[in-house]
Amino acid sequence: MPEGKQEMVWSVTTHEHRARSVDWYWALGVVALLGAIASVFFGNGLLAIIIVLGAASIGYLAARGPREHTVKIDDRGVSVDGTRYPYSAIRSFWVEHEATEPHLFLSMRGVLTPHISLLLDDARQGEAVRAHLLKHIEEEEQGPHIGEHLAEIFGL
Repeated sequence: MPEGKQEMVWSVTTHEHRARSVDWYWALGVVALLGAIASVFFGNGLLAIIIVLGAASIGYLAARGPREHTVKIDDRGVSVDGTRYPYSAIRSFWVEHEATEPHLFLSMRGVLTPHISLLLDDARQGEAVRAHLLKHIEEEEQGPHIGEHLAEIFGL
């Protein structure tokens, strides 16, 4: 690599897989069915469809194992599995060291990808990532969003 160019590459998994019993899937289906029936009873068919699709998505994601993603940070931006997010598309970042598992949080300018959370290997890698990103984008304290908490609860 030419002088002055810096590149960091690592792999992360989407989540830690938890084995689910058949009863868990039955409970998910019963709750979704009851919610959909209640929605139709109160005249909201669209909500019933959303509940059924949401439950099906949660069931599918819970059954699927974790996927591995390749993260690359260089002078042009941050890439996750080949999808490049240029620094101009990133509003701010935060490296969380305090947690048991260090994370990199990216707050995006776009509407469709407002927040990205990436697991880091250790605190030393977090410091190297922080030092590199400070050259390109603003640092702003942030943490996991409600969707990440919900995904953790469901084990997704």
